[in-house]
Amino acid sequence: MTVLLSLVLPILAGGGVIALSWLLPPLRKWKWLSGAAFGVALAVGVFGSFASENGLPVFPPSQKAQWLAFSAIFAGAFAILMPFTGEPGSTRSWPMLELVAICVGGLVAKAPFIAAMVAGKSLDAAQPMFSDSTVSDQIALGLVIALGIVALDRVVAARPGFLMPLVFGISFGGLAPLADAAGWITLTFLAVTASMISFVAAFAAAFGGAPTIGRGGLAAALVLLAIFPMAGHRQTYGDFPWWCWGLVVASPSALLWFEIPIFGKLPAWAGNTLRILAVIAMVGGAVLIATGGGEDSSGSDGGSPFGDYSDG
Repeated sequence: MTVLLSLVLPILAGGGVIALSWLLPPLRKWKWLSGAAFGVALAVGVFGSFASENGLPVFPPSQKAQWLAFSAIFAGAFAILMPFTGEPGSTRSWPMLELVAICVGGLVAKAPFIAAMVAGKSLDAAQPMFSDSTVSDQIALGLVIALGIVALDRVVAARPGFLMPLVFGISFGGLAPLADAAGWITLTFLAVTASMISFVAAFAAAFGGAPTIGRGGLAAALVLLAIFPMAGHRQTYGDFPWWCWGLVVASPSALLWFEIPIFGKLPAWAGNTLRILAVIAMVGGAVLIATGGGEDSSGSDGGSPFGDYSDG
């Protein structure tokens, strides 16, 4: 029943959003919906998975793990708003994309401080999202999201269709065994849910006229892909190097190397194969090291990954 409610049904819900938006002829012609669908699908699936297992979150969060649910809310909001900034790769006379990316990363980074203000606390009393994390982690989180949006925007524009959803499917899929090795089943379910929805999107894109995930889908995927590893590393005590999480987060950036002109001369199938293999190599290396690095030591401190704020 847990697998059904926390995994199967959220995947079906997210996949349904993709199927309706990218495969139904009247809807797939609507550019805004097409550009938001992937991000909304991820948000629906991840939030549904968390809520099914842990209940609805409250704001400000009463437990630090609830930031995972709010990461889905952030993802859904950005997925809806980002398409209004234009098509990926579009020319512009002023750095709108850069400014929007900074705003997106900044809002996510400042979320704990906003929560403290809502709770009527001073900013000095604000705590970072997860146990053992610091203000520096929050800043790094915002920078990863902002830089990822700017760097991958043109890749999204140049590679419509199945490639980008497939890449994110591989990346989220790599987070699942890392979360499992760290002993956090909720995070494992969320990663599997996001991965399977991404694979559904890749399949739908292959038969739906090669839609693009758009800026909405890119921002949503990056928000989740940045927050999940920070939660897994800071909230748990998996017995493997921290940079295994980092390799998975950075795996979509491997696509940037293949946008140099020399690779443009390759046939489409060869270029896409090399791109996919590069991402698989980064994710697979991280998973092999993490799962072969020793037994799980999560909970060795007697704590819970939920991290109740009342416990400090």
